[in-house]
Amino acid sequence: MDKQRNEKCSSGNKSVFAWAGGIVVVIGMIWLMVISFITYKTQVMTNQLLDKMSTSLATNPVAQSGAKGNLQDEVKDALKSIADQKLAEERKALYKGWDKANKNTDGRYIYGEPGARFSLINYEDLECPFCKRFKETPKYIVDTATAGAVNWEWRHYPMSFHEPVASKAAAVAECIAEQKGPSAFWAVTDYWFNHTETNGKGFKDADSIPALFEVDQAKYDTCMGSTEVIKRIKQDMEAGSVAGVDGTPTTIVRDNVTGKEVSVVGAQPFSKFVEVIQAMVTDSQKDTSGETSPSQPEK
Repeated sequence: MDKQRNEKCSSGNKSVFAWAGGIVVVIGMIWLMVISFITYKTQVMTNQLLDKMSTSLATNPVAQSGAKGNLQDEVKDALKSIADQKLAEERKALYKGWDKANKNTDGRYIYGEPGARFSLINYEDLECPFCKRFKETPKYIVDTATAGAVNWEWRHYPMSFHEPVASKAAAVAECIAEQKGPSAFWAVTDYWFNHTETNGKGFKDADSIPALFEVDQAKYDTCMGSTEVIKRIKQDMEAGSVAGVDGTPTTIVRDNVTGKEVSVVGAQPFSKFVEVIQAMVTDSQKDTSGETSPSQPEK
């Protein structure tokens, strides 16, 4: 056995090539596993896999021949560092674009200037496929409006045929925002829309949302069982019923100067809202100048 080991260690270029080939294989294995498995959703599974992989590498004679120190710990620490960095980047990306998030005087979540002249009061169901399709439109209107002229107010309106997931989704957004603030509220609703299968099906990793947003789990659990959160959702639904809402999305366009409101039903395009707002401006100018004009019909 000693003779065979000495011959293997002193076989010149052949052993060098064999050693180098082994290292290439090891490196290839590492990067393949990094690319394939390191995401926040599978971090636990990934860490288990890394344990197995690093143990295998630590006992691999080819890898051991070119390594110093404890290879198992070094590999595990290096890959965990990459995984943590990736997760941190994903968490940061969740909030991207929600810097205009606020709360209004009623305690409701708004996106845009609280004192904007026009408000898009949007009744939404997080399990509604049409709401999912519509989700970019109100934000685009606010982001492109001149001098912060428009804000967007969210109101919950979970439909009965999407229950119980629709109300749970609404509560998740409320309870994450309770700890993380208005930006988190909009980030959660956007995240839910991006991942849900809609129509009351939700998505399989929904329970990972608290960890993703780094909230206190005990406080979150308490919030999810709170009657206050249920009350808040019901208040939105009652306000919607008074406004004549019977489907989602429904958007009440309000002129906060004149008090006039126009209902826009369905996932309407950007141009529809421009048309409604321009008509409201024209009407208010006529009223100011003393001219009479037919009122804007309800949509």
